[in-house]
Amino acid sequence: MARPRLVSDDVILDATREVLAELGPVKLTLAAVGARVGLAPPTLMQRFGSKRGLLLASAARSPVMVQRLAELVAGRNTSPLATLRDFALTAVAHIDNREQLGNGLGFVQLDVADPEFRQHALAHSAAIVDSCDRFYRAAVAAGELRADTDVPALARHTLVCFNGALQVWAVNGWGSLTEFLTEQLDLMIAPYLIQE
Repeated sequence: MARPRLVSDDVILDATREVLAELGPVKLTLAAVGARVGLAPPTLMQRFGSKRGLLLASAARSPVMVQRLAELVAGRNTSPLATLRDFALTAVAHIDNREQLGNGLGFVQLDVADPEFRQHALAHSAAIVDSCDRFYRAAVAAGELRADTDVPALARHTLVCFNGALQVWAVNGWGSLTEFLTEQLDLMIAPYLIQE
C-alpha cells in the first residue's frame, strides 16, 4: 500500500513558482524546491521524474490557475471592467521586483524552443484571452463598453498589452508594476468606453 503524500502537488508547484521567480528556470534545482516544501530531491524525482518534469507540471497547471483567478475576481466585483483590472493586477500581485519578473520571463525561452512547453504556453494564453473575452462581453452587456466593440480582437489585444507591459516594466521599471499595468490597460480600453 502506497504511503499518503504529506505534501500535495499544488504545494510543490506553488513552491516551484516561487523559486522560479527567485532563480529563473536555468538556476532552479530540485533541491531548492524541495527545501521550500520539506522534501528531498529524490522524492521530487519520484513524483515528477526530473527537473524538466517539474517545470512541465508547473506549465501545465498555469491555464488552470488562470481560470481559477478569473472565477475568483468575477465573484468579488460587480463591474465587468473592474473585474478585468482585478484579474490583471491580481495575476502580478506576487511580483515584488523587476528581477523576479525577469526570472519568470526566462520561462519564455522554453515556451519558444520546446514544443511541450509551447503547448502549455498556448493553453495559458488561450485561458487569458477566453477570460478577457467573457469580461468584455459582460462589459458590453452592462453598458460599460460600446456595442460595436470587437470583443475577440480586444481580448487578444489585452494579452498583447499584458505581456508587453510586463516585459517593458522588467527592463524600464517605470513606477510600480501595478501602476504601469493599470495605465496601459486603461489606455487600451479608453477608445471602447461609452462616453457619458
